[in-house]
Amino acid sequence: MGATNCPETPRQRMIGMMYLVLTAMLALNVSVEIINAFVTVGDSMEATNKNFSKKIESTYIQFHHAYEADKEKVGEKWAEAQKVRSLTKEMIAYIENVKSELVARTEDISKDEATKLLEESGAQGISKKDNFDIPTNYFIGQSNDGSAGEARKLKNELEKYRKSLINVVGEGGKHLKLGLETDGKYYNADGEELNWEMKHFYHTVCVADLVILNKYKAEVLNAELDVVNFLYSSVSAGDFKFDNVRARVVPKSTYILQGGAYEAEIFVAAYDSKSKLEAEIAGHKYVGDTGVINYKSVGSGIGQQRYSGMIYVKKETGTEAYPFSGDYFVAPPAVVISPTNMNVFYVGVENPVDIAVPGASAESITPQVLGGQATITKASAGKYIVTARQPALVKIEVFADFAGQKRSMGVKEYRCKRIPPAQPIVGRVQGTNGSISREELLAADRIMVRIPDFEFPVKLTVKSFQFRTTSPEGKVVRYDNAGGGTFTSDMRTAIQSLRRGNRVNLEDILIQKPDGSTESLSMSLKIQ
Repeated sequence: MGATNCPETPRQRMIGMMYLVLTAMLALNVSVEIINAFVTVGDSMEATNKNFSKKIESTYIQFHHAYEADKEKVGEKWAEAQKVRSLTKEMIAYIENVKSELVARTEDISKDEATKLLEESGAQGISKKDNFDIPTNYFIGQSNDGSAGEARKLKNELEKYRKSLINVVGEGGKHLKLGLETDGKYYNADGEELNWEMKHFYHTVCVADLVILNKYKAEVLNAELDVVNFLYSSVSAGDFKFDNVRARVVPKSTYILQGGAYEAEIFVAAYDSKSKLEAEIAGHKYVGDTGVINYKSVGSGIGQQRYSGMIYVKKETGTEAYPFSGDYFVAPPAVVISPTNMNVFYVGVENPVDIAVPGASAESITPQVLGGQATITKASAGKYIVTARQPALVKIEVFADFAGQKRSMGVKEYRCKRIPPAQPIVGRVQGTNGSISREELLAADRIMVRIPDFEFPVKLTVKSFQFRTTSPEGKVVRYDNAGGGTFTSDMRTAIQSLRRGNRVNLEDILIQKPDGSTESLSMSLKIQ
């Protein structure tokens, strides 16, 4: 600004700085227009990619219908299509991850926040749209050719994806133009040759990078569509001609619960009614003269029955064999007897319960107790043990798994009671009164207890008791055993001195039940 032969004055330096600022502002106005254009293009491409994804999904649906109509014929190509779908999902997920990471670094936010920003606002929500330093560092890194940044990883992933698709289509798909090429020659504005990484991601602003990533996302989806259409169209190549159409119904399940939903796919299947088919199933040969094999099997076994075989189709190139398989469920005649008065559990004992659901295997059944009054544990297939904690109404809900869906089969209620009263036993005498000889009383040697007419095995323990009788002198004697139900030596001595007609009173017989509760019994024995 100043003369060359003298230094600039402060005023001249100030004017020079203002000029630079003005120039930058003018350039900035142009950049804003360009940036806005990038935003518009990027968001438009994102919307186009979403619509493109829906179109691809409709192709998969048609492909799946063909597979369901003839699994043997379409199975191989359908499996390859599923592989393409998986590869594409992984590639798209990687590109979306790169976009989120780019925005997160540029905006200095978390990746989750960046993902949410792109979903809700697109590129319009980015505040640093024109920043190129951070994106360049992310994609190029500390290298002169992009080998140290994310651009090189992106290039490798695109090449890997493209090679995978080429392997799927093989020689027959050589004519497909899959795009995604990264080995071309690229040049900058000065005519200098650049590699793919530097051409696309060196000194490009954030929103421009998003446009580039959306472009390759579109190429990935386009390549997926081309390959899936190629696989679908090649299914009938070299096949016999179709001359008849039949409606087919393929249900998801033939076992439907009340209140459940019946689901089925309904479509048409074409076949050659003039062709003669042969099939071999379980060692037996079957012939179909109208292009259809009719297979019947007697349901002699119980449970899931499976079958498989080969069907032979005559083509111009010769007879080809196609494997197939199927299954069906054979259920035994079922009867449910539910005597309400016997729906009883007892506290402190193992209550056995058999649980079965018609049409469901024992392994698919899951029972649970509602509330905390009891617990249920599996003993074996279809057999369970319920342990109740206290007298209450116990509710058991049973679930069964049908085709991966867990359904409630209903709730059944059981009354829960305490164990019935026990009775003392000495020798052959049971109850509160009885006659016994002195010798039998000595041989018995102890008090035992049991619950009469009770089906469950219950362990009852005598904790203590009192022994009372009259001595030959007419004096009342009493002995205690605080450690069990066995007669002590003093009690045995007293028994030896008893005569016909004397009485022995066993009192305060304290017993303990499995649930921890106690009960006090008494017994009077007359010596005979």
